[in-house]
Amino acid sequence: MINENGILTGTTTDGIGYLLSAKDAAGFDDLHGKKIVQLGAGGAGVSALVQAALDGAAQIDLFNGHARPELLRIVDQLQSRTRCDVRFHLLADQDALKKAVGQADLLVNTTPVGMAPDLEGQSLITDPGWFHKNLVVSDMIYEPMETKLLSLARQAGCRTFNGLYMLLYQGAAAFKIWTGLEMPVEEIKKKYFSDKKR
Repeated sequence: MINENGILTGTTTDGIGYLLSAKDAAGFDDLHGKKIVQLGAGGAGVSALVQAALDGAAQIDLFNGHARPELLRIVDQLQSRTRCDVRFHLLADQDALKKAVGQADLLVNTTPVGMAPDLEGQSLITDPGWFHKNLVVSDMIYEPMETKLLSLARQAGCRTFNGLYMLLYQGAAAFKIWTGLEMPVEEIKKKYFSDKKR
């Protein structure tokens, strides 16, 4: 919550954090013209979805386990209020998922599938043949540092990055909201990122 002259405004840094992490870790300076495949649409996932559409992504194929009415409303609003072509699919539609991944520039997993300890070693995509060398694959998970999804993608020659980047840039955005100052991102990266798989 931000208090500006007695007016309270709610904000979230999830979407901003993820998009900044994509810029840093994968070189996505500009989302214009990019196609994104997103797995899942929980709290952080919806924030990333909205931010990517607002930031100019050309197309987002959203795959989720359930067609929740509130999620479909968000998809409809993004479709009508932005220039982004947002398409909803059920995760069970593996043919649509394979096709979308084959055409995507960026794939992001926003689900807990792959997270330690309960879901570690699992992945919503298990065939590395679905990936292409120009695809960047990311995961919002940072424990483990390399999920099965990221491991498969890396083996297929894709650039990958994990959720530690998002955590860093969420913190930086929140730090600026709270203090008005820039967080020393590069110093933090040197201390915590240098010896870890990304």
